Amino acid sequence: MSENELLIEKEKFLGRLVEINWYFMAIKKITTTAKRKKFLAILEKQISQEANASNVIFVEEHGDVYVCMIFRAKSIIKKVVIDVLDQNLRKPIQPNLQAGNVYIYGASGTIFQPSVKNGHPDIIDSEKSGDFDA
Repeated sequence: MSENELLIEKEKFLGRLVEINWYFMAIKKITTTAKRKKFLAILEKQISQEANASNVIFVEEHGDVYVCMIFRAKSIIKKVVIDVLDQNLRKPIQPNLQAGNVYIYGASGTIFQPSVKNGHPDIIDSEKSGDFDA
């Protein structure tokens, strides 16, 4: 598996079948199906507890910080994208105050770009080689 490849799984998540996209560095850290299911259970719990329903959630596990982007259609979760936060960068999270968004750099080369428009989170996610189909 190269750094630009995804592992795409369909998992039961918050009571629905959801597409889970694991980037290379996340798979490198969470190597087995059992460990991925345990991680998803932690993520489910965190999503259930967050009242603001953010589309980007950070999960810390075993000293690593994971960036989890949640794609929703209305209030239904359709897809989750997971990568490890690139802690080798001096500033893996960089606010852009003029544009009203933030750049979050994943260790697999992903760039998460959450922004707030009209009081609701609007998420754009792109990687080095192209854009996601959202």
